[in-house]
Parts: sequence; structure tokens; C-alpha cells
Amino acid sequence: NSLIRYFEGGALATSRNQFKRGMVDAFGAAFDLGWTDGGAEMPPEADALAWLNSRVDAEFGFIDSLFSQIKGLRKEEDFDYFAFITARADGYISSVAGVYNAARMYAKKSQPLTWNLGNTEKHCDTCAKLNGKKHKASWYISRNYIPRQAGAAMECGGYKCDCYLTDKDGNTVTI
Repeated sequence: NSLIRYFEGGALATSRNQFKRGMVDAFGAAFDLGWTDGGAEMPPEADALAWLNSRVDAEFGFIDSLFSQIKGLRKEEDFDYFAFITARADGYISSVAGVYNAARMYAKKSQPLTWNLGNTEKHCDTCAKLNGKKHKASWYISRNYIPRQAGAAMECGGYKCDCYLTDKDGNTVTI
């Protein structure tokens, strides 16, 4: 809605700030859900909250960059802003899933998790090397190996990663 309002003539600062508030709400809700789905009690531990705060701060920077970019795009006469917004929405769905996954992993930090390749045809070297390996959730977190986490440390960056982690019983931990 923030992007649509801006492209339809809304003020830059108002739209950007609305977008930031929406991100904070979505990330917070996804994190809380991941934490409790991971089997932990509220409130989250300090290290988990520090990760979330760092992720939110990084996203603030990405949102500022996005609005700098669209300021120029709005001036283009035949720019298809709906297609642009749809692509950004897909990216943000992945970002929210990454926050959920991280919270769930933080909740299970001492539990062993197994890396499983997703259904993509070609996997990055990092994911391929991790396939079938078992490590504590904290090991994956400390290396920023979080499936679907935008900017993750895997060669694929996590952006289109559909790999997932399973617990000792074979239950999927990450979405």
C-alpha cells in the first residue's frame, strides 16, 4: 500500500515511514510466531532479540534505498509500477519467511538440525555441501546459514533458496 500510494502521488516521507512501520510489524509478528513455533516461551532471549533488531536496522536501510530508487522511477511516463511493486512484494514475503526461520532456529539453538536441499534444479555450492549435514541450530545461526534469509552467508545469498532444516524427528523447522 505504501508503494502504491507513493506512485499514485503520495508524499515520499509519508509513504516511506508507513512502509517502515509495516515492516517492523511484519518482522515482529513473524519473529514472535517463529519463536513460539520453535517451542520457546515468550519473551525471546536477548541474543535472539539482538538479531531481530539488527535485521530491522538493516531493512530500514534497504527501504531508504528503495524509496530513493522509486523517486526517479515515478517520473518515468510509462513505468509499470504495478509490476515493480508485485516483484518487491514477492521479495518481502521471502524476507518475512527468513525472519520466521531465524526465530525458530534461535528457539531451537541447542538442538541438532539437518540441512536438506530444496526442489531447485541447481543448488549453490554452500547448500550442496551442507546437504545431509547435522549441526546445532546455533551453528547455522552463527554462520548465517538460514534458508530463505535475504543476505544469508550461503553462496546463493538465501534469496531464492528453498532448502530447509529438519529436527531429529524429521519435522521441518524452516519454511
